[in-house]
Amino acid sequence: MMNIKNKYLRISSCLVILLLGISFFPVASASSPPSIPNVLEGNVIAGGADTPVGTVISAYIDSKLVGWNSITEAGKYKLAVSGTEQDNGKKIIFKLGRIESEPVSVIYQQGALPAKLDLSFKGDFVDPVIESPSASPVYILNDGKDFSVISARVSDESSGVASVTIDLSPVGRGVTSLKPENGGIYSCNVSSTLAGEFNFPLTAMDFFGNEVTSKGNILITVLKEEELTTRYGGADGVFSTEEIKNLVNDNNISRGIKYAVLAIYFADGWDRL
Repeated sequence: MMNIKNKYLRISSCLVILLLGISFFPVASASSPPSIPNVLEGNVIAGGADTPVGTVISAYIDSKLVGWNSITEAGKYKLAVSGTEQDNGKKIIFKLGRIESEPVSVIYQQGALPAKLDLSFKGDFVDPVIESPSASPVYILNDGKDFSVISARVSDESSGVASVTIDLSPVGRGVTSLKPENGGIYSCNVSSTLAGEFNFPLTAMDFFGNEVTSKGNILITVLKEEELTTRYGGADGVFSTEEIKNLVNDNNISRGIKYAVLAIYFADGWDRL
């Protein structure tokens, strides 16, 4: 049997080992508590009227975005401003698009209680209008030279149109600017070496940063030359005189495709028409 002395000796040894083991592990430093945002809400007026639902309001400290939210009730906003300890005492700037609010005196303070703050903005808050976006012709050849003309009428009565662009990423190109023409028409040429059916979004922005995107209206089909006989030659894959005449008179089909089809048709002789 273990006597009392040995029992206490073992207990003492375990305590020493335990204490020594603990000393080898550093004490974890306490992490900084998460920043508590400043929550601000109130009325928001834009251009003398209630700011419409869906408008994005944002907050900045030293040009750094520290909060944003969409208006869910016309003329009302609620915004959580999430700064850092270094932002304490710095002014908060509010924006709708690129437009700053009329001067307000509000500074960031970590842990501040929610507060009511009414905001008003002067400027243009109406999006540009995109009308009649189109592509002509709709069918082009994938030789990188054949092209379709993209055009649309774009207007902005309040501040004017700053830019109109089209995203050509689907055909391996980037965002391209459309050139202004008479009557508010903007246009550009689009070519491709990639074949397929493509949908290109068109975006217009005014000088106050209001932006609108038209989707689903710019549709182009780019064809390979080996597809032409099957597509335009009928079920038998052979061009008839009537099919050639219809193709030549179809304004939706590009010159590049027409020349390629005619070359195939006249390959057996130039007296077929």
